[in-house]
Amino acid sequence: MDSVYIAESNQSNTLNFLEFTFSILSLVHISQAIVPLILTGGANEGDGVDLSSLDLSLNAKISLLIYFVTFILLAMRWKKVLETLLSNKLLLLFMAIICSSYFWSIDPDKTFRYSVYALGTTGFGLYLATRYTLRQQMNLLCWTYGLLLILSFLFAIGIPQYGIMAGVHEGALRGVFTHKNLFGAFMAPGGVVFFLNAVRGERYSWVYWGLLALNCAAIIMSRSATAIATFALMLILCLIYRVFRWRYEVMVSAVLALTLIGFVALIFVTGYIGSDSLFTSVGKDATLSGRTVIWQYVWDQIQLKPWLGYGLSAFWNGYDGPSGYVQFAMRVSVIYAHNGFLDIWLSLGLIGLVVFVLSFLSATVQSLGLLRKTNTPEGFWPLLFLTYVLLSNLTEGTISSMNSSFWALYTAISYSLVMAKKNDYTVDR
Repeated sequence: MDSVYIAESNQSNTLNFLEFTFSILSLVHISQAIVPLILTGGANEGDGVDLSSLDLSLNAKISLLIYFVTFILLAMRWKKVLETLLSNKLLLLFMAIICSSYFWSIDPDKTFRYSVYALGTTGFGLYLATRYTLRQQMNLLCWTYGLLLILSFLFAIGIPQYGIMAGVHEGALRGVFTHKNLFGAFMAPGGVVFFLNAVRGERYSWVYWGLLALNCAAIIMSRSATAIATFALMLILCLIYRVFRWRYEVMVSAVLALTLIGFVALIFVTGYIGSDSLFTSVGKDATLSGRTVIWQYVWDQIQLKPWLGYGLSAFWNGYDGPSGYVQFAMRVSVIYAHNGFLDIWLSLGLIGLVVFVLSFLSATVQSLGLLRKTNTPEGFWPLLFLTYVLLSNLTEGTISSMNSSFWALYTAISYSLVMAKKNDYTVDR
């Protein structure tokens, strides 16, 4: 009997290790790290390389393999998976809209392809939620972010033609990503994960503090103003969000005080922006490097198909189709709206955007409930990540393609919050 128990225990430990390794490697890949950089030969913005002419099929094949393994793992726990899937009706409805967009898409083949990616990435997020607790998810992310952070510095030192950008952004660190902004966007929430694990004060907390310091240096070296500002704000919010754990009477007073301070600061900043001094001080202009101009032209195209959009990922086709209007107007290559919410509107119309916003608000309310009911670092993580999603998608588009690690984490957190609420915000089961 003892030998049978030991054999079963060893088998279980091996399976756990394989799943953990699979999860890390999958997160690395769907973060669009390493493989796309190598396949593009380290191409840089402004050097004249047409990325659409390159063969990136290997990257897609790896993604499909990950989705295949993911659905096998989901099938192994099908009862829990089905129950969890049906418990989040807003996210389920949003995925139904994504798949349905094939029927009104201006580019059905592209929409079908990206719908498969969206379903696969959502499935992977569902797998993370049903397989790991929130604390285990944070441990998983520490390994993932730590691995990519170290590899990024190794690329920058060992093969700088890949790890460091040339051309328009010469000298900026991009690590194992194809662009410095993508690298910065990925490492911003990574720093928060390192910080939350460091403040636990456990045996190896010094490792997390070291990774946090290295992460700060990497973001600064990326020269991504959005990533730097977002990361700094999120670290401040780590302290501010502690207000929501205070007694109700004290919490209400504190929230009102913070709202008043924020309102006064907004008035001050708005007045400062009027003279362009704020943007000049950080090397930007009042158009946010042309983003506001792009938004104006994108809005023109949204008004042509406001309700259902152009189909998932169907709008941006260079000078072909409706995106040509934006390209010719800007006179530079534009491959996305530089605003995740506008890109969702372009793809899925106002109907899709409203469903996503409702899903986001529902998850935010649940994350506040989790923060109030728990006294652990992982209680902060969902609200901080959702804050990051909001901030990063104001000037970038971290979730609009639905096939990135950001979407997988959003899905995982959304489902984890639903399960936590069902268990009275118990996050360890």
